Amino acid sequence: MMKLKPSDFNRRIIFGKTKDELDESGNFYVPTLIPELSLWCAPRTRTLNQQYQIMKTELEDTIIVVVRHNPKINESYEVEYQNENYDIVSISTDDTNKTFAYDFVTLKKVKKAGV
Repeated sequence: MMKLKPSDFNRRIIFGKTKDELDESGNFYVPTLIPELSLWCAPRTRTLNQQYQIMKTELEDTIIVVVRHNPKINESYEVEYQNENYDIVSISTDDTNKTFAYDFVTLKKVKKAGV
């Protein structure tokens, strides 16, 4: 079992829905994340063996963060993490009745149109 310390949860992650809003000039619609939930998270790194196993799969360009278990989190949310926008690929939910339960959230960076 993984041991996580409170000090590991040192990065902010924002869950929300994207809404198209007019830019400052009022000419173009730009996608904007409307925050609904903000949590502290702990980034997880993969071992080299794990990295080799996911090569050439849909999980190749993903990252994993750990948050305290929260039943509000689901795949319909989009995420802002480290000033980048991500889609949620999967959530490994710990629904046990342990005092400290964690969810592993797999994120994939949103590619901008034309990039």
